[in-house]
Amino acid sequence: MQIISFLFEKHLDKTVLVIAVILSILMLSADDDSQINSARAISSFLLYPVDRASSYFSDMEQLKEENLRLRELAATLHHERERLTQFREERNRLRQLLGFRKDSFFEFIPCEVTARSSNIFHHSVTVDRGKGSGIKVGMAVVGYRGLVGRVVQVFGSSSRVLLLNNKSMSVSCLDKRSRVVGMLNWERGNLFRLDFIGREEDVLQGDTLITSGFGKILPKGFPVGTVFQVAEEKTELSMRVSVVCMTELNTLEELFIVVGGRDWDSEDIFNRLDIVKDPAR
Repeated sequence: MQIISFLFEKHLDKTVLVIAVILSILMLSADDDSQINSARAISSFLLYPVDRASSYFSDMEQLKEENLRLRELAATLHHERERLTQFREERNRLRQLLGFRKDSFFEFIPCEVTARSSNIFHHSVTVDRGKGSGIKVGMAVVGYRGLVGRVVQVFGSSSRVLLLNNKSMSVSCLDKRSRVVGMLNWERGNLFRLDFIGREEDVLQGDTLITSGFGKILPKGFPVGTVFQVAEEKTELSMRVSVVCMTELNTLEELFIVVGGRDWDSEDIFNRLDIVKDPAR
């Protein structure tokens, strides 16, 4: 080891020359296949830094392009936010002029399903949020795609949620497209029917149903189901509207409990975002 260190430190140029000559002689004395493989190995070793450099600059170009796209997206979102803010202010002024009540949006408390009812005629789940989280009886419960039920019992650290697929639960629904109102009732599985729909009313296959907010039992505007069949009843005075629920009620795991409304003018949500951006605050 000392000899090798001495050669490379004191006679680097001569040592490299000798090694190159020896390698050349070995390659010349080898067969054609060995020469080709050796040449490939040496060229790969020598060109590796070049490949790494070209890959680095290629990655930098991709990062620059991605950064440019993100800047364009951020500018677009900022512009859209300003437009939505203007629409919100205009909407609030119109509601105030018309004497409508002040509008608000809701907050959502996440929870997990910890138990399911074993009674096939009374479908409910237990979630891990209770009085300690401010949960109250009657609060709506939604999934990722729409309404799933409402809170019927509250304990210290858990609550029981009655699901939509119960004969005892009816939901006033609004056709999102035509604004027709009906009562949603469970039939079987994930299938429901929309009752009290007249023959002349405008309900079509593919329409989305949302909560109407009538009676103030459930908040307005949450998706509930999709119309998949519309047929005339035998009486010819009403239509049979079949609906499939937005959410698969038998596979619930994570849910959200809808808690009290918050004014649109509230800055709390933006303060929370600022805290997330700057954890030191």
